Amino acid sequence: MAVHQTSCAAVHRKIVESPLSLPPPQHKPAPPDHSPLQAQFALLQARAQSKLQPCRRANDVTEHRCCQTHPATYRRRQAIKPCPTPPRRDSSPHGPDTMPAIASPPLSRDAVPLSDTIHRFRPSKAFQHVQHGAEITSLDFDDRGEFCIAAAADETLQLYDCAHGRHAKTLFSKKYGCHLARFAHSASNVIYASTKENDTIRYLSLHDNSYIRYFKGHTRAVNALEVSPVDDQFISCAHDDTVRLWDLRSANAHGLLTTTSPSLATFDPSGIIFAVASHASSSILLYDLRNYDKQPFTTFTIADDAFLSTFSYPARMPAWSKLEFSNDGKLLLLGTRGHAHYVIDSFAENTSKFLFRVHRPRGPTAPQKVETSGDVCFTPDGRYIVGGQGEKGVLVWDTQSAPDEKKTLKPKCELADGARSMSSCVAFNPRSHVFATAHKEAIFWLPEQHAPDPPQSPAR
Repeated sequence: MAVHQTSCAAVHRKIVESPLSLPPPQHKPAPPDHSPLQAQFALLQARAQSKLQPCRRANDVTEHRCCQTHPATYRRRQAIKPCPTPPRRDSSPHGPDTMPAIASPPLSRDAVPLSDTIHRFRPSKAFQHVQHGAEITSLDFDDRGEFCIAAAADETLQLYDCAHGRHAKTLFSKKYGCHLARFAHSASNVIYASTKENDTIRYLSLHDNSYIRYFKGHTRAVNALEVSPVDDQFISCAHDDTVRLWDLRSANAHGLLTTTSPSLATFDPSGIIFAVASHASSSILLYDLRNYDKQPFTTFTIADDAFLSTFSYPARMPAWSKLEFSNDGKLLLLGTRGHAHYVIDSFAENTSKFLFRVHRPRGPTAPQKVETSGDVCFTPDGRYIVGGQGEKGVLVWDTQSAPDEKKTLKPKCELADGARSMSSCVAFNPRSHVFATAHKEAIFWLPEQHAPDPPQSPAR
């Protein structure tokens, strides 16, 4: 009996350690597939393989974690969880016969960090597909970085293929106009705001140029539109003094906030916190998406009279154009149409002070269509800020550099060589070293291997 038990244990250990099935005994033929022994072996193999799968909740933040820090910091840290990867969609916006979806190459171990190439970006290709004199008002990349979409004042949507570096398609919205085109979590679907006829947000399929759904509710023009990074929710702000929360699967808004317009809104990388910036009150409010009907748990006050008084008297805060979290959720970027943008520490206990301002020596961009998607943005690593200035040129700021005694962060470098036009819209590719700028044409920037180091931007 002891010998029999030992042989069974050895067979069981061999099954668990190896995913392959045992060879049939030599003294008799293998049992058929429907035998009880074969079913038992398959069950043991499945259990062994399941033990090798990592736990998906290993990095989750527990709700009962003790924290003795500031309440606002505790709420933010408690809410943030790792962002899940969006589901893979194999559908192409161009149909199966014209251009299939392109899979992004996996990141190699010897990938070049952005800090080694940020000063070498140069204009690589320009596209002029909008009507002469019309301006591009928004830019956006899809989750996989394969496509870029631009909304223009000539009531067209321009789609660009970033993998092949070419213009892919032009879509017309002559009846309703278009602004603030944003990809859903599929490269074949976008949402955008109407500019005439009504103020409806439209959900468009790029594959067959047909509308999937209409989101009605705003009574005046929409000036901000952002999609959640983790699910199908999105948020919109309009000049009707409302901020609305939506879901792509429903035509009705499931959340409503009242705030004095103009306002901006964005999600943090976890998709649990969203921020609303109110220019009228010079404040940024942080809400918990699970309790948005309650008061905000943190309110930042943005005041910079000492700096602004050098450009106007009395000091007046310029209009705000962009609100964005860094990918690690630690910093919050407030873009303006003035001489400086503002960076806020989203975990700061002192909410009456911003972290520093990023200064534009040659002044702001001045497009005719002043409401754009913003002329400044974070890089995907959250370290650098890229933005336009003046009539030409692109500036780069390093958030890890120390500001001066007046809390002013000067540009790290200026990418002005070869710039053809104003950069009134700026967007960075989330998966590769590519960013796009636009005014009356869309320009894509790539790092040049042998580009010389640019001269430092002039002082104030």
